Order: sequence, then structure tokens, then C-alpha cells
Amino acid sequence: MPRDTGGKILLTTLSRTIKDKMKRLNFGCGNDIKEGWDNVDIQKGPGVISNFDFNKFPYPIKDDSYDYIYTSCVLEHLDDVEKVISELWRISKPDGIIHIVVPHYTNKGAYSDLQHKHFFNEVAFKELEMRRTKIEKKRQFKIENLELTPTLPGKIFPKQIRNKLSLFCGGLISNIEVRIKVLKN
Repeated sequence: MPRDTGGKILLTTLSRTIKDKMKRLNFGCGNDIKEGWDNVDIQKGPGVISNFDFNKFPYPIKDDSYDYIYTSCVLEHLDDVEKVISELWRISKPDGIIHIVVPHYTNKGAYSDLQHKHFFNEVAFKELEMRRTKIEKKRQFKIENLELTPTLPGKIFPKQIRNKLSLFCGGLISNIEVRIKVLKN
């Protein structure tokens, strides 16, 4: 009996259509120009639609502009990470996603770049979510996904053991990748 794949094809087509209509920002793109995205950086370059100083606030972007914001290996270079995340919250649409990639503090590369001003562990991002019950009530977040990317030697160990060992041994985790949902009233 032949399988009906029409449903899968329809879902895939709908998924692509929705994704194509999403407004997406590649924040701190550098040379990683993404087609169909708004690519912004501190420097001018081919494919960069806007360049500005990420340490000066507010950013020249309207409130509630983006469904999805991606930033990779940027936050550790900036002066005030908390203000940057607040700005990303401001320019995100309600229920938008901010996808952040930063080096893990136990990664030697986090310390070897003299331009790095901040170091991160997974608790830093969990703290964003906890703040909605503390002081900061306006800017709220919910962690959708948080992954610790292992280094090549780190892949030797099962995930749970690797994550516990990383508290005592460096070089097991390379990056933190977190997708945060923006909550707005």
C-alpha cells in the first residue's frame, strides 16, 4: 500500500512559507552574511544593511521589528551584555526568539582572545529567565533551548558526565547555544 506523504509535503511547504515571512536579524554578522536576513555589524561590508556601534544605546532599529535574532560570538566583545540583551528584547516581536552563541568560560578560546570582555556559563542565561520573578518585570524571557557544545575531547564523555566534569576540567565544552523566547505583555 503506497504511503500518503501529502501531509508531510504540505507541512514542509507551510513551514518554509512561515520561515520566509519571518523577519530575521543576523546581529554582529561579520562575514557571515545570511540571505533573506537583515545583516548588521559594527563595520561596513558587502551584504551588511546597517552598521552601528553595538555599545551605544538605543540601537537605530524600531521596537518589535524581528521575529528571530541570531548572534554568534558577539556578546563577549561588548561592554554591557545586559543592556545589549535588553535592546535585543526591545527590537524583538512578542514571542520572538533570540538565538545566542557564546564561548563557554572553560574553553581556552574564551580567554585567548584579548578582545573578549565577558565570560559565560549556562547559569548566566538561566538568570535571565529567573529575573521575571525578581526585580525586572518588564523584560521577560523564557529559555526554549540551551545546549552546551562539546569540544572534540569533550565528545568522549556522555553528556551528563561531560557537563559535571566541566565544573572541574576545562576544554570539554566549546560554546553555549541558547534560544530565548521574548515575553511581552
